[in-house]
Amino acid sequence: MHQILQAYQNHLFSKLREAGEMADMNPTPMLWKLSSLSCWMISSSNWSSYALIWGCLPTMFIDLFVDLSIPRQSAIKVIAAIHNNFIQKA
Repeated sequence: MHQILQAYQNHLFSKLREAGEMADMNPTPMLWKLSSLSCWMISSSNWSSYALIWGCLPTMFIDLFVDLSIPRQSAIKVIAAIHNNFIQKA
């Protein structure tokens, strides 16, 4: 499960970096904030990972893409594709 979450994080972060370049903005502060969230670490006492699966992070990532001047509909499509791939592997 950790490998799946790591792949999910890496893919989303690479898309945020691309969006930042396209918007001529530095996404590093957003990436730091997101990478510090506890839901990236899986343990028996960490139920925040459950929130990842049910949409907490996908919603947050959509908002970040919009902040980087990416149209909401485009952001939703990117996040939905990544999220659906993650759900199928989990």
